[in-house]
Amino acid sequence: MVYLNKFIIKVLPIFNQNPKAMKKTIFTLTFTVAVVLFAATCSIAQTNDQYKAQIEKINKESVAAMMAADLDKSMSFYANDVISLPNYEKMVEGKDALRKFNEAMFKSGMKVLSFEPVILKVISNGKMITEIGTYKMSISMEGTDKPMNDVGKYLTIWEKQADGSLKIKVEMWNSDTNPMEQKM
Repeated sequence: MVYLNKFIIKVLPIFNQNPKAMKKTIFTLTFTVAVVLFAATCSIAQTNDQYKAQIEKINKESVAAMMAADLDKSMSFYANDVISLPNYEKMVEGKDALRKFNEAMFKSGMKVLSFEPVILKVISNGKMITEIGTYKMSISMEGTDKPMNDVGKYLTIWEKQADGSLKIKVEMWNSDTNPMEQKM
């Protein structure tokens, strides 16, 4: 309450000015507030664009690691407490469990031939950044002579680390169609 009283005492002289000076003061305050709000809005948009560029770079590295079946590099993009919600599978919690899940996938004979993510939207909120996008991919399976193609959508929640890097905290994806229903 003491702070409020001090504020009022400092601000009241503004309202004791002549009408012309008061209009100028109100205009100046309004303009200043508008500029600050505009700058804050622009700052958020730039941050989302910067995060998008950062995520696009990580996605390129991640795709290269996935196609090379480089499990160590692939796992380097994940937070220790990651939650993965894979298509047609149960939820996977934790980096160690996700590593085992991916190892089993690689050992099954599945090979990623191509993977093309397209980021549609990036939303930042504090140290959490949400990426929403679509993908196209082609995979081969042992025992099949034709690759399976898939298109779908995904959502990834990234966590900003103390050093400014991003780690995947939550990921989820699902197909727009069931690739197992394709003719082989």
